[in-house]
Amino acid sequence: MKLRVKAFTLLVATLLTGTAMASDCPADFDFVAPQGHDGRSKAMAGLGAMFKASDDKDEKAFMATAADPYIQHSPDLADGMKPVWDLLTNRPEGFSSKQIPWLGEKGFLDNGDYLVMLREVNRADGTPPSKIFDLMYFDENGKYAEHWDMRQPLSKQTVSGRSETAAAKEFTDNPVSYDLATEEANRRLVASFLNLAFNGNQLETALNLYVNPTYVQHNPMIADGIQPVIDIFNAGKIPSLCYDIKYILAQNDLVWVYSKVTNPQGVSGVVDLIRVRDGEMVEHWDVVTPVPESMPHDNGLF
Repeated sequence: MKLRVKAFTLLVATLLTGTAMASDCPADFDFVAPQGHDGRSKAMAGLGAMFKASDDKDEKAFMATAADPYIQHSPDLADGMKPVWDLLTNRPEGFSSKQIPWLGEKGFLDNGDYLVMLREVNRADGTPPSKIFDLMYFDENGKYAEHWDMRQPLSKQTVSGRSETAAAKEFTDNPVSYDLATEEANRRLVASFLNLAFNGNQLETALNLYVNPTYVQHNPMIADGIQPVIDIFNAGKIPSLCYDIKYILAQNDLVWVYSKVTNPQGVSGVVDLIRVRDGEMVEHWDVVTPVPESMPHDNGLF
């Protein structure tokens, strides 16, 4: 079931104290917030059956793994599973897709009835390799019901010298195990940061409140730490942003956020993946996908 987090009155009041919100950037605490992890096994079984049917070239079994309707948000594919089948079974020579394993068990982050995976993809169509987040929703019967993907070309180099899809060994070598209450606290912390930093136009305050000074950065344009984030925004290299948060998933110390982000240049779908340890944001990845002018369906990017 899709549950939505409503406005936290006290928190919003705190955000509104002092510096006023920009009129076009209201605080946003109304987003899809799946609860728990009981749906993981059902979703993984459904996805596994789909991949097996694809490997076996069994189109009938493949179609049976999907809900009716199957809703598509990808900028490339129409609704229904037939376009997915055609895509998976007609890859061009040289196509490659590498799933990133550290995201969770078997490489999947899960929350509620949702799964997320992160991939590096070479489409072998002349476009540069990309980093791609897939968000997948499964219905109460474990049928694959809805799909989003967000993609961004990989940079040839990053300012921090870090990979855009790897994770810092200082965290992966020292894993933690957080309960549901801590996951929910992490979810609210990240939402509070995004609202204060961008919708509230108080980036430096938000960084000092919520971010560890040794912040590990995987955005290709920004170095590690807090000050480089401040510097790049002050320099105008990244414009002012308004965050309309659509989904926040929480698993252990990771919080995955999908937002409709507006800036003076246009509208994009933005994924922020943030690691939270001991009440502080310590690591960050992102993917930015400009909203296309047209898509082969009417469902939108979000």
